[in-house]
Amino acid sequence: MDRYIDLILTIGITLGLIIWLTIMSKLKSKYGLNFKRVYCPVCGTKQPIIRVPKNQIQILYGGNTCPKCQIELDKYGNVIS
Repeated sequence: MDRYIDLILTIGITLGLIIWLTIMSKLKSKYGLNFKRVYCPVCGTKQPIIRVPKNQIQILYGGNTCPKCQIELDKYGNVIS
């Protein structure tokens, strides 16, 4: 009986996390996921697939620094001021 309760809890938590990540991705939140290629809005350069984070914010939440114009972008391609 305890195995069934553990299984139900595990499935419930997993489904909850999947739903939460899906909602955050659609809202373009910093907690969401972006699997699409990003272009720099300033110079139009396609950002590399494998990124090298330059600071702690990019490590935690994603994002990139454009190699051409050095503008800092979030994971969705928006300029971070």
